[in-house]
Amino acid sequence: MPGSSDVVLEPGPGHGTLTRFLVNKAGKVIAIEKDPILARELRDTFRSQDNLTILEGDVLKMGEELPRFNKLVSTPPYYISSKLTLLLTKKNFDVAAIVFQKEFGDRLLAEPGSAEYGRLTIMARRKLNVEKIRDISRKAFSPQPKVDSSLLRFTPKKGLSEIDEMLFEEMVRGIFTQRRRVLRGALIHFLALKYGRARGRELVGRMTIPDARVYQLSIPQLESLSLRLLRVITDGIIGGELNG
Repeated sequence: MPGSSDVVLEPGPGHGTLTRFLVNKAGKVIAIEKDPILARELRDTFRSQDNLTILEGDVLKMGEELPRFNKLVSTPPYYISSKLTLLLTKKNFDVAAIVFQKEFGDRLLAEPGSAEYGRLTIMARRKLNVEKIRDISRKAFSPQPKVDSSLLRFTPKKGLSEIDEMLFEEMVRGIFTQRRRVLRGALIHFLALKYGRARGRELVGRMTIPDARVYQLSIPQLESLSLRLLRVITDGIIGGELNG
């Protein structure tokens, strides 16, 4: 629940239904609306609200221009769900409460080995604690959507493992293109695209590889794998094997 000391960011306020609640609770609300018609409507509706700032723009493209906030509350358009979640992994904040399509929420909460577990799950939950508050029936909305929703709470994780973030992301993206393949084969395929098949096999041969399929690996296992991969790649560069 926002309080008088909070700066709340609301991406995609739409017609301001949630905004009306937030301005009565938070010290300051920053609503970012991409649609210029809706932005004008919001300015007219809330013209006397001193603690509300309405910005017209795309929250996903604001970069360093995105105002500072400590809480985020939103019922965003479902099509920005993935990018909004990944945006949270790069921001400092206290807590976020977001209503997502239930199917998307299930993907974020999926466990290793399940059908829903994938790259998005890993990239989000490596840096964020994700908790389902409750499911919301489609009947609770007007107009009524075709799907049910879930209210999720996000908080940043503390004490993250020190890894090469770019390599981790590249590796996860690469091996999860073959998520049901045995890890050794998927890793060879990923490295073959970078260094050639023979070199990819050689690098994997220097590593201890879990005997599992890609989608069965936990986040700590993937972090450990990326560290081992970094060592063999670095050794190859130092030894002149991977130059050129």
